[in-house]
Amino acid sequence: MRFIVLALAVLLAGCQARFLQDEPPSQLEHLKSVLQVYGDNAKASAHKFLGHLDGTEYQDYKEFLGQSVDNIHSYFQHAFQAISPVAAQVVEALAPLREKLHKDVEDLGKQIEPHREELRQVLEKHLEEYRAVLRPFIEEYLAKQQEHMQEVKTKLEPVVQSLKEKIPPNWEETKSKLMPILEAVRVKVAEHIQELKAKLEPYIQDYKDQMEKGALEFRESVKSGKLRKKMNELGEQVKPHFQAIFAAIQSVLSKE
Repeated sequence: MRFIVLALAVLLAGCQARFLQDEPPSQLEHLKSVLQVYGDNAKASAHKFLGHLDGTEYQDYKEFLGQSVDNIHSYFQHAFQAISPVAAQVVEALAPLREKLHKDVEDLGKQIEPHREELRQVLEKHLEEYRAVLRPFIEEYLAKQQEHMQEVKTKLEPVVQSLKEKIPPNWEETKSKLMPILEAVRVKVAEHIQELKAKLEPYIQDYKDQMEKGALEFRESVKSGKLRKKMNELGEQVKPHFQAIFAAIQSVLSKE
């Protein structure tokens, strides 16, 4: 037990040394609150997970496992409370060691600074040597690539010029072969349109005649008063139905 307490105290001391060096007790309290929140969240998550056991074949174990989680949570709380005084003493006892370690790190940084500058100069020197060795090869490679591209460009120029000269006559030749095909298609489509128009012409004329006849009859019925008479007769036939509907609505409204 003493070994565990001492180990946790050293761990807490290390944590304090990493975060703050001037106020170990306040940092210990901060760590205590963080661990408290973490423990409470872990406990709540465990109980939430155990809630999924309801309605399953393992639901009988829920109470037992929940009590175990509570016991573990209480154990860690009591253990932390027990080691807090010891941890505070250890943190306070290690304060000189932390200060010495901090001073040693600063002294070491000042000590290696000249060597770091020497190392940088040596590395730059080596890199320059590598560049000097590779520079002739790279320059030769780039020169050859430029020369090759110039050769390709020179060889392509007559080819491109030849293509430019061939495109117009080739297009004319292609058009001369394409136009008869398009003309044959146009003639055939025109023939089908004419045939369709000839077949539909009687139906179209009959439809026009029917529309003109209907319009003429409508105008005559309006002039002669027949349309008004028919509308009045239709109104008399529909009127009882509207009256019945109106009476039914009034009856419902009066009951309300």
